[in-house]
Amino acid sequence: MNMSRKAEFKQLMINRRNLYHLLSRFFQKEVDEEFFEIIQKIKFPVDREENALTEFRDALLRLNEYFEYDAGETLDDLAADYAKTFLGAGSAQGAAAFPYESVYTSPKHVMMQDAWNQMCEILESKGIERNEESKDLLEDHIAVELDYMAYLCDETSQYTETLAGLEEQREFLNKHLLNWVPEFCLDIKDHADTEFYRMVGQLTTGFLQLDSFILDKMIVERKARPVVSKSFRISRERMNEILKGLQTEYHIYGPKHVPDRGMWETDGLIRYEEISAVEEIVTDRQSDFSPKEVIYPVSQTIFKFDENNCVETVTKDPKGIIIFMRPCDINGLKRLDNMFLANGGISDVYYKRMRDKVKIFMMECERSWDNCYCVSMGTNKTENYSVACCLHEEEIYLEVKDAEFIDYFEDEMESGYKPLFIEENQRKVRIPDIKDAKMLRRIFELDFWKDYNEDCISCGGCNTVCPTCSCFDTVDYLNQENSRKGERRRIWSSCMLPDFSKTAGGNIARKKPEQMMRFKTMHKVYDYNARFGGNEHMCVGCGRCIQRCVQDISFADTINRLSDEVDKMNQESASCEKNAGTRSDKKKTAEKKKAEKKPAEKKNS
Repeated sequence: MNMSRKAEFKQLMINRRNLYHLLSRFFQKEVDEEFFEIIQKIKFPVDREENALTEFRDALLRLNEYFEYDAGETLDDLAADYAKTFLGAGSAQGAAAFPYESVYTSPKHVMMQDAWNQMCEILESKGIERNEESKDLLEDHIAVELDYMAYLCDETSQYTETLAGLEEQREFLNKHLLNWVPEFCLDIKDHADTEFYRMVGQLTTGFLQLDSFILDKMIVERKARPVVSKSFRISRERMNEILKGLQTEYHIYGPKHVPDRGMWETDGLIRYEEISAVEEIVTDRQSDFSPKEVIYPVSQTIFKFDENNCVETVTKDPKGIIIFMRPCDINGLKRLDNMFLANGGISDVYYKRMRDKVKIFMMECERSWDNCYCVSMGTNKTENYSVACCLHEEEIYLEVKDAEFIDYFEDEMESGYKPLFIEENQRKVRIPDIKDAKMLRRIFELDFWKDYNEDCISCGGCNTVCPTCSCFDTVDYLNQENSRKGERRRIWSSCMLPDFSKTAGGNIARKKPEQMMRFKTMHKVYDYNARFGGNEHMCVGCGRCIQRCVQDISFADTINRLSDEVDKMNQESASCEKNAGTRSDKKKTAEKKKAEKKPAEKKNS
C-alpha cells in the first residue's frame, strides 16, 4: 500500500468511525438542540456508486429532504417519540423496538441473555472504558455496539497491518449488528410516529448493509494483493536509510549481539533484538536463540487481577513487525502457526495478535553451519517471505515480493538477484520410517533411550533455543505476599524438565531423562506429522540444540539412532511376512497335491 493509498485508507476508516458514532448518538438518548443543529448542517453525498447497492442512498435522500423541507416535528415531538419507540412509553402492552441485541436473538426475547454476555466479554477483552453518555446502557444496546464498531475502525486506522483489523470488523458486523438490527429497524418503522425516527431506522440498516459490502471488498483486495517480484542492488548506507523509514511503521528485529549473556564469560549471545541499522545484524554466526521469542515471548502477561476484577492484557502498539530470519526459522514459524492457529480448530489469541503483524525479510544463508541438517528435514528452502536479502560487506541484494514494500525500493538500481539456498549440509539425518502405530510400543521400549540417563542432565536448554518448541506453564504472580492483586503469565516450559509432567496430585509421568528424550524425539519426527500430515516434521534441522547442549548430545545422532532401530524393525517385519508367505505357499501346494490325489485313488478303486 503506497503512501497515498495509506492516507486514503486512513481517511476511510475515520469517515466510517464518525458515521458509526453519529448513528450511535441517535439511539443513546433523545435528540437535543445541539445534536439537531449538527445533523442539520451535514450534507451526505448521495451520488457515490456503492450507495446505490443498498437502501442507504434512499435513506440519505430522505435525510437531506427532511431538513430541506420542514417536517413540522419539534424537539418535544422527537423526545416523546423516542420514549414511545424505544422504551414503550404510553403503550398499554409495553410494545416497542427495544434496542438490545438480547431481545432479538434470545429464545425468550428478553434482556441480558447470551448476546449481552458476549458483548461484556468483548469490551473487557479490549479494555474499553465506557464514556459518560453510554455508561448507563447495557453492553448489548445498539448505541454501545455501534460505538464499538467505531472503536474498531479507529484501531484499524492506526495499525500497519490492516487485514486482521478488517476481518475483525466484518466478523463483529455479521455476528452481532447485522444479526438483529435490520429486524429492529423494521420495528422502528412500525412503532415510530415521527418521520425522523423512521428515517433513522432506514439510515441505520442501509449503512450497515453498505459497510458490509465495503469491508468485503477491502478484504478481498488485500487477500488478492498481487505478488510482485523485483530485485534490487543497494548500498549499506541506503539500506540504513530505508530501515529508518520503515521504523515509522514497523519494529524491526534481527539476530543481534547481546554482550555478557552467553554460556561463557565473554561470548555474549546472538538473540533476536530490535535493530536500527544493517550493521547490527550478525551474519557470520548462527543466532543462539530463534526468532520465536519476538512473537512468542519467554514470559507473557495474559491478564491482571484483583479480588473483584480480571482485566485481559491488550497490546495497543500500532506498528507492524519485520523480522530478518533464515529459511529454517521461517519454516519453524510455519510449524508454530500450525500448533497455535490450526490445532483442533482453536486459535491462540495471544499468539495470533503478534503473528498477524509479522512481515518476513529472509536472510540468505551463505554457508551451512556445522550443526545444521536443514536439507535432511526439507527446511532449507522457502517462498514464504516479503523480501529476501543477501547482506554482502559492501552491497546488499534484495528480492521484493510484497507490494507493501515496493515503494521503499522503487528508485534503487534493479538487478537479477534471486536468493540461493543451502543444497547440502555436513550433517545428514534420516527420518525414521514408522509405518504404523503398532511400532510405537516397541520404540518406547528400545534400550538406547537408557543411554540418556547418563548423558542428559535435564536442563531444558535444547527446548529453550528450539524454534518450534511451544510448551508453556501458566503461573500466577502476586504483587506482594498475601496480596489479592497480581497477574497471570505464561512462561516457556520444557519437556526435558522432570516437573513438566508433574500433575496436581504430585505424580510425575516422565521422571527419567530417557523418558523425556523419547517424548521429545517422537514429537519432533513423528507426532507432529501424524497430527498435521503432509511431509513436514516439527524439527527443522537448525542444530541450535546441538550447539547449546552442555553435555554435547547431538539430536541429529539421536534421530539417526532411532532410524537405525526402526529400520531393523522394518527388516524383521518384512522377513516375517516373507516367511509367512513361504509357509502359506507350501501349505497351498500341499493342499493342491492332496486334492489331486483323492480323485486318482477313487478311480483305481
